Amino acid sequence: MSNRVNVTGGDILGLIVRYLLCLICPPLAVLDKGCGVVILTAVFTLFGWLPGTIYALLICIKDKNYYRK
Repeated sequence: MSNRVNVTGGDILGLIVRYLLCLICPPLAVLDKGCGVVILTAVFTLFGWLPGTIYALLICIKDKNYYRK
């Protein structure tokens, strides 16, 4: 049994848009992860752009089931 996942062009485009949102407005990039994550990302972003961006990127990278939805 193979664990291969078919990735389409739309999936790649969505991933690129999500990473761009991490750089431009971190709370928008994690909007679908839950209220607590959005609030925490917003607080980090208020402390500075870089902490919010790093946290949003970590949350987006951690989501290993992105293509298995």
